Amino acid sequence: MQIYKVRRSFVVFRCRACRTKDRVPFNLPEPVTLIPEKFKYFRFPLFFILKAFVLYMKHNMSYRSLAHSLNIKVSHVTIYKWVIKLCTLFSVLFPTFTIENVFSVHADETVLVFKEQKYYVWLLVDHETNLILCWHVSKYRDMGQVKVLLEKFFGNSKPKNIELITDGLGAYESAVKLLFRNINHVVVPLGKNNQCESKFSLLKDFFRLKRGLKNRRI
Repeated sequence: MQIYKVRRSFVVFRCRACRTKDRVPFNLPEPVTLIPEKFKYFRFPLFFILKAFVLYMKHNMSYRSLAHSLNIKVSHVTIYKWVIKLCTLFSVLFPTFTIENVFSVHADETVLVFKEQKYYVWLLVDHETNLILCWHVSKYRDMGQVKVLLEKFFGNSKPKNIELITDGLGAYESAVKLLFRNINHVVVPLGKNNQCESKFSLLKDFFRLKRGLKNRRI
């Protein structure tokens, strides 16, 4: 691997042979020790369980494709149960993210179809760490949805001045002027809100392979 790009909070490495790129943040989270007792009821070694989880989440492989690629006799239903179990475990082990050091965020929305109806997925992404701070799913695309999104972000924390970067939707400007005076609204050209748009691209690719959104609670 060689260094391809260096940014403020991460560095991009690229393989000399296959040109595959991978992003590594400067501030890596503390390693979390997996609890062996959580896996004592699995019939297969932990290596296969974690490998299936990574291939499903990072490489967007289907359960049936995973069942054929692991070189063990396992059903796609079993792999599905592995993913659900690990998602539950990681949600408990992963440390809660605080907004004390967040001063610049990106906001954007996209459309997903669920049971032939359009729904809007709203994201708020940290400018420094590129982490998703909060999200919101709604049927509408108005100021009220921006209010819900920002209220989820602030929660019970103390009011502070932050910078909100969007692509110019009027609902953001209206919410900032009427409800959130501590926010400095910055508008970037359409298609340049990269922190959110990259997340939406991955999200849509994920749902496309899984044949659509199965539940509104994402």
